[in-house]
Amino acid sequence: MQLQVTLDTPRIEQCAELVEQIHEYVDIVEVGNPLIIESGLKLVSDLREAFPQISISADAKIVNSGHYIATRCFEHGASIVTVMGVAADQTVEGAVAAAELAGGKIMADLTGVADIATRARELEELGVAYLCAHTSYEDRQLASNPLADARPGIARALASVFGYDNPLRELNLIRSNTTGAALPAIVGRICEDNIDEVVAAGPEVILVGRAIVNAVAPAHAAADLREHFSRGA
Repeated sequence: MQLQVTLDTPRIEQCAELVEQIHEYVDIVEVGNPLIIESGLKLVSDLREAFPQISISADAKIVNSGHYIATRCFEHGASIVTVMGVAADQTVEGAVAAAELAGGKIMADLTGVADIATRARELEELGVAYLCAHTSYEDRQLASNPLADARPGIARALASVFGYDNPLRELNLIRSNTTGAALPAIVGRICEDNIDEVVAAGPEVILVGRAIVNAVAPAHAAADLREHFSRGA
């Protein structure tokens, strides 16, 4: 089980200092899509140069030009690049081909996928390395707790209107409808309060953002979350 920190909210100039604090507790550092929009791929290159031992994910959220965009990300030092699960098969295939050439990996983000079970099988067959159950930021604003079914009526409404689903349910759909060639990952407001539930579900990668990045002591927060991995083993 791996811990991935998602850098979406810090200022670009703060990222290297933050990673310096937490790198011994995390396996993967993600340069989030908002920071890629702001800085291009320079931050990916800068972090690769500063932390050559760490896996770096470029959250490019590719929806077209899969081979070209993934290639550029790998050239800038990314180990993992994200493609959207709703992208055309040819786009995914292009990104996977780029990953194979670069020795990298593709993570498919299942945000907006209406039929998780079917698309997860298809994406696994297309060769992605990871399948990520993801509750988007917008959907999290509409649900009281994305890791619980306390408001099933709202959850059903969101599922029908926005394609929203509880990420643990999505994770179970991924696990039960794939062979394991593509490894499951999960993201969506994961924190100290729900980490045990997430660990018990058995994803390969757990993506955590604000619970680490916005913590008063990020290293302490990352270490605490990491400790739950061994407890749940």
